[in-house]
Amino acid sequence: MKNLKHGVVTLLMLGTTMGYAQHKIELNHDHSKMEMKVVELEFNDKNIANAYEHYEHIKNDLVGSNSGDAQKGAVMLNEALEKVEGSDAALSASQKIAATDNLERQRKAFSDLSNEIETLLKGTVTSGKIYKDFCPMALNGGAYWLSAIKDIRNPYYGAKMLSCGKVTAVIEK
Repeated sequence: MKNLKHGVVTLLMLGTTMGYAQHKIELNHDHSKMEMKVVELEFNDKNIANAYEHYEHIKNDLVGSNSGDAQKGAVMLNEALEKVEGSDAALSASQKIAATDNLERQRKAFSDLSNEIETLLKGTVTSGKIYKDFCPMALNGGAYWLSAIKDIRNPYYGAKMLSCGKVTAVIEK
């Protein structure tokens, strides 16, 4: 009986710890509850700035493995990209994310989206830094993403391997 009690207590503690880790990931997206890191980013094009903001939201939704919010964010990104000249390839990738709530498909399309958003950002950052991150394990060969913060928050694995990756480049003025 004593071993059973210890086992139950251990399971409860483990469940609480695991629940907290997942909750912590969710807090990264709930702006009202998380600590905000002030990121000074400015662009010379307000449409690019708007598109990048939606891209960041999708990335954070994928970090939290929240496919429903990633899908909604992609719909908003689609609208923003329609106002950006030369964004057809990025729009195509974003539309793939908006068209599914399947997390694996969203993450695959996000890789393409990241590459295309990087192309759109070149020469538009007037203040601040955007970090180009890489996870060698993602999508069976590695995948990149962009982030306004230096800390690694992997959108391809979420809580499974949250900090897997490294900064490979910095986009700045």
